[in-house]
Formats: sequence, structure tokens, C-alpha cells
Amino acid sequence: MNRIIFGFLSVCLVSSFSFGAITQDNLVVQKQDVSEQNKMSDPKSVNNATDNIEDWAYDAIAKFGVSEFGEHNGKFFFFASQSVSLKPIDPQFGDALINAYDKALMKLQNKYLMTRFGRVVTEKLKSFYSDRSSNAKILELPNTSAKNYLGKVLKIIDKHLDVKEKTLDKELIKLGTSPESLAKMTPKMKKDIFRDKFLKNTLRQASGSIAGLFPIQTSVAVDSNGQYVVGIIAIATSKTIQIAKDIRLQRKSIVKGNGRDVKELIPSDKNEYLSTFGVRLAYDTDGTPMIISYGLGSYSSEGDSYIADQLKTEAKDNALSNADGQLAEIVNGFMNTKESRTAGEEIRKYVERDMRADSDTIERTIKNIIKITNNSANSYASMSLKGVNTIKTWRFTTKEGVKFVGVVRVWKYKALKAINDFNNKKYNSSKHKSKQAHASSLQQSKVVNDVDDF
Repeated sequence: MNRIIFGFLSVCLVSSFSFGAITQDNLVVQKQDVSEQNKMSDPKSVNNATDNIEDWAYDAIAKFGVSEFGEHNGKFFFFASQSVSLKPIDPQFGDALINAYDKALMKLQNKYLMTRFGRVVTEKLKSFYSDRSSNAKILELPNTSAKNYLGKVLKIIDKHLDVKEKTLDKELIKLGTSPESLAKMTPKMKKDIFRDKFLKNTLRQASGSIAGLFPIQTSVAVDSNGQYVVGIIAIATSKTIQIAKDIRLQRKSIVKGNGRDVKELIPSDKNEYLSTFGVRLAYDTDGTPMIISYGLGSYSSEGDSYIADQLKTEAKDNALSNADGQLAEIVNGFMNTKESRTAGEEIRKYVERDMRADSDTIERTIKNIIKITNNSANSYASMSLKGVNTIKTWRFTTKEGVKFVGVVRVWKYKALKAINDFNNKKYNSSKHKSKQAHASSLQQSKVVNDVDDF
């Protein structure tokens, strides 16, 4: 008896000490979990490209005395970003980077358009169904001897199979397959006993001009996983819209600014071009507005020198087209956008049974969160290229081997006026006559013009 009591006490003591040790270990683990969760909850500890680009955006607009994006004293600030779909080791990374900028720009233009011209329509739908009958969960197969058995089978097939299967089954019956054989293919019959569905449809749409929406800074962020994100900050004011209108009408703007030499606005390091996208508004040395457009192209090098040269030429042409297209959107761009969102939930309880005599009825419950988004946007822009000149072309190869080419195009009123004067027949004929008169008086073939004459 004493041995039994002693043994029992020993087991209790051992169990007590063991339990205490486990409890202590659990406390340590819990502390680690709490510490880790606190670290995860700290936004400063999150280090990815999307967070970095957002931090950059807010730091950038703070320099303009603005803490949030939106309207501030008649000036509209907007920000958008887009992840690059490929990593830098992919030969087509350059194309993906360009596409990411275009997507980010379209997001930004969409925000601008919604702010100025947006309309919203909201619709809510709720449906409820409940069958509490005593036979609610009973599914009975149709009697094979029933007069309209074939029709019943077809009705079940029509209700519970998709279009392709329904068509196939009907064709099989037409070809002589008996309903009994078709039933062996085990289509399922279902019966709802509870449904609760709620949907909220929201439609936002806008249409109008996106001219005068000028990017003021762009950036590219990359994290330790090699994920790139492109970010854009843009501004629209009554002044920028007026400048765009003046350029579209090809007239000298009365808006003036602090003049700068355009060469000061060209990146000194070729690597900087990979984060310099879109257009910039600046003012020429005489104070008149000018627009700078940075075009970017990319290509992958092929073994064949001829093919590589052709791809390089095509990339240069793409860069030029991108630069001119960006100018056109700033000067005379129009956009239509539509965004529809469906949100809600569906709770459904039903019973189902295979179309077999020996099958059982199974009860199922489905809980479905509904979240559907559909965005569509299209834009159109046109612009006269008079007054646009190329001031810089460049090429650059990343350390991963991706090849980029680029072009910097500038619209200036000085260039527009020079072209208009050159195209003016009266102006050209007078210059032409003076040159010929001078050349005729010398009666010899010699150079009579310097570079300033052209």
C-alpha cells in the first residue's frame, strides 16, 4: 500500500515539475511571438519597394508645403505607382519598366479625371430565401417508369450542367442514348434550402481633358527581392492648363517664369535616365514656357549583328514616339474612364445527390465573399510637332545586360516661331531674293552665308 502511495506521489511530483517546465517554455515562446508581432505591426520595419515609393512621394510633396495629395489652394497634386512585372535579370525588363510607367501614368490621369469630371452611381441588392419545410432536405429521383421521365432528366441536366455538357447530353439522347444510360453518367441534382445574398455595385466614370497635368518628379524604388516600382507625382493648376492651351493653339503664352537653360535639366549621369520619365514644364531663357519630354526605349541584344542593329534602331524609334506621344497628351489629351466594383457576400446552403438509385443526399454550405473590379480607360491625343526638337540622345546598358536607349525632346516657342517664319512664303521669298541679289552681284560661286542665316 505504501509503495502504491509513494509511486503515486512520485508520478505527481514528476508531472508537476514537467508541467512547470512546459509552462515556462510556453511563456518564452509567447513572448517571442508578441515581439515578432509587434515588429510586424511597426510600419517602419516594413521594407519593400511599394512602401519606399510611397514614402518618397510624401517626402517629395512636403517640399512644396503640402502634406497630402489632392487640392491645395487651387493646385491639384496627384500620385500613382505601378510594380514592374519582370525582374532586372529578364532580357525584357526594359520593356516592362516602360510599361510600368505608362500604367502608373494612366492611374494618375484616371485620378485627375475623376477629381475634375467624375460621377458615381451606387446600387445595392439583397435577396433571401429559406425553405424550412419538412421535406426541404429530401431529394427524390424521378421514377424511370414515369410518363415524362425523359423530360424530367433533361430538365435536371438543363438546370445543373454547364452549356457544353447540356449540349452534349442532348445530342447523345438524339443519337439514341437511353435516359437510363445517361443517368449512369451521374449528373447531380441540387436543391437550395437557404440563400442569403447581398451585392453592392458602384460605378464611377468620367470623361474630359487631361491636358495640363504635368509630372513634376518620377522615381524608381527597388527592394531586396529585386522588385521594382515606378512612382509619379504630378500637378495641375490653372496656369498649367493655360500653357497647354496656348501650345495647342500655337500662340505665345503670356504666362512667364524664371528662365533656365534646358541643358541644366538633362541628367548628368546616364543611370538617372532610368528614373526620369514623362514630361516636365520649364521656362526658356526668355521666360516663355517650354516642355521637356524624356522618351525611353529598350531592346535585347541578339547574336546576329544585323538583327541587333535593327532592334536598336527600332528601340530608338520607340523612344522618339513615346516622347512625342507624351507631349501630345500634355497639350491636347482626352480620356474616358469607367470603373465598376461589385462587393458583397453570398451564403448558400443546399443538398445534392447523384442521379443514382444508391446515392446519398449530401448537405453543403458555401460562404462566398464577392469582390469583382472592372476598370476600362481609353485616351486620345493629337498635337502639331512644330516647335519640337531633339536635344539629346543616349544609350545605357545595365549591369544585368539590359540595353536602353533614350531621347530628350523639347517644345519651345522660339522653335515654333522660327518654323512658322520659315514656312511663311513672303518671309522666305524676301530672304531668297536678298541672297540671290547678293550672289548675283558677285557673279561667282562662293559661300556667302554663315550658320545664323539658316
